Amino acid sequence: MQVKKARKVKIREMIIDDLAAVYHLGEELFTSEEFPILYRTWDRYEVTSYFNLDSYYCLVAEVDKEIVGFVIGTTIEKEGTAWNYGYIAWIGVKEEFQRDKLGRRLYREAEKRMKEEEGVRMMIADTDSNDENAMRFFKKMGFLQRKEHLWMIKTLPKKKA
Repeated sequence: MQVKKARKVKIREMIIDDLAAVYHLGEELFTSEEFPILYRTWDRYEVTSYFNLDSYYCLVAEVDKEIVGFVIGTTIEKEGTAWNYGYIAWIGVKEEFQRDKLGRRLYREAEKRMKEEEGVRMMIADTDSNDENAMRFFKKMGFLQRKEHLWMIKTLPKKKA
């Protein structure tokens, strides 16, 4: 029987030097074949915008100085309510590390930070209703499916020259 070697994983706040690695990992995970909608929204501006907005809630998982996972989040203060919301915009883990519960660790650290720093009382995440892995993950994290979310798409024709 082969014993699985334990991997030393470090969860830490994302720094500017991590942006390219996070972006490229997202490109590997959110492919057009598997996630056509996510693929269209995943771009370098998604990573840099959230990083510039709330870098404290952008975390990476690192093994031997390689980024193997990330969570990108922010907080939302809704006018007219005393509640602050935490929003998980993106979460991804390299396939060979997904059984190591890195997604859980990344999510829990982001939630903890949001609760401690901003007094967040509700967490929000959205995902494709056909993404069974994501649905299972978020349910394990204590999320409830309130109602189905439907994205409507319209492709506009190119402007004629």
